[in-house]
Amino acid sequence: MEGKGRIRGGLLSLLAAIAYACCPAVQDEEIKCVIYFDGSGYTTKVLDPDEQKITDISLMVFDEAGDAEECIWIPKAGGSAELTLVKGKAYDFRACANFGYQVYADHISELEEVTFHMAYPDEYREGMPMYASADDVIIGADGRVHLAFDRLMAKITVRMDRSRLSDGVEMYVRSARICNCPKVTNVFIPNKVTGRDKCHNVGFYRNDLETSSLNVSGRDGRSGEVSLYMLENMQGEEEPDPNVCSYIEMELDYISDTKYSADPLKYRFYLGDGMGNHDVERNTHYKILVCPEDDGLSDDGWRVDKEGLRDNVPVTFTSYPSSYIRGDIGDKIHIWCEFTPEDTPFDVGEEYMKDDKANGIYDYEIDPDGHGATLTLTGPGRGLIYMSAGKPVDESALYIIEVNLPGD
Repeated sequence: MEGKGRIRGGLLSLLAAIAYACCPAVQDEEIKCVIYFDGSGYTTKVLDPDEQKITDISLMVFDEAGDAEECIWIPKAGGSAELTLVKGKAYDFRACANFGYQVYADHISELEEVTFHMAYPDEYREGMPMYASADDVIIGADGRVHLAFDRLMAKITVRMDRSRLSDGVEMYVRSARICNCPKVTNVFIPNKVTGRDKCHNVGFYRNDLETSSLNVSGRDGRSGEVSLYMLENMQGEEEPDPNVCSYIEMELDYISDTKYSADPLKYRFYLGDGMGNHDVERNTHYKILVCPEDDGLSDDGWRVDKEGLRDNVPVTFTSYPSSYIRGDIGDKIHIWCEFTPEDTPFDVGEEYMKDDKANGIYDYEIDPDGHGATLTLTGPGRGLIYMSAGKPVDESALYIIEVNLPGD
């Protein structure tokens, strides 16, 4: 009996060992996992630290059936997070960064409805919106999982090459911006803007000092660069809808032997892969080199809006009657400027006249053409009026008016 008991006990131990080895539910064990986050950049080198900044992360882990195992928010994100998962089990990982709030889902299919909204086009100072996705990740013995973030925004770098312009042609960049800049994007599926109300009226914008690098050229004729950013907008090969297709617009001051820009010259161009494509894809770095040739007014991969151009005429400017005027109370004095081109923007200096009128020196009436004024001297004192003509004249006149009592 005793021997049979030992044999039966040995058989039971052997059967238990075989069951443990064959049954995954028994073999698998929970281990501490470290999830490492990588926000290193686009497919090309990243120079702007804002592109790499991560301030908060929503991390979601789903099992093989797509059900959520973990949904956590890390409001002050570092480079990693810790979770308890099952070794040898396959998971799908999803993450969002820099949203400022937690993204949550009970099932992985719900993530197709997740969107990110930007209240204004450059709302990324706390970090650009990012997402990460990895499927069928089997948890190894070391418990390490690496998730690489992609940006939901495209980066557009613009440079100018003026080496092919004819002599006497000058082009000075005033601004660069994204037109039809999306307000909202899908996060885990491609994004396509479908309505004008989903675009910012004024998109991501660079101007004045921010575009100064585009006006400094090296020996090869190429300027420095500026970068713009926007959410994804995949419009594809369709005929471009001007209300929803995103494009770049540059405004330039222009002058040549025959033309000048009374209003800015505008260059407009799309970013897609080829002339007929209008996609702007997330996490993609578009590098645009604008190379105007000859007079710079021909379409060549971009569309040139020449509406603001005027024919060049001789530039002249003369002020009348003189820069120093002395009169008595009751005198009427006419001051004015003559210039060509006649449609040059002109400031008659009315703000100066208002101040002098308030000080009791003279009253005034602006000429019908806005190029001068008639002064009626009303009291003793000294007044000053500054009149100025804009491009292409770029001249000004300074009048000093001294009023004395009669007989002084």
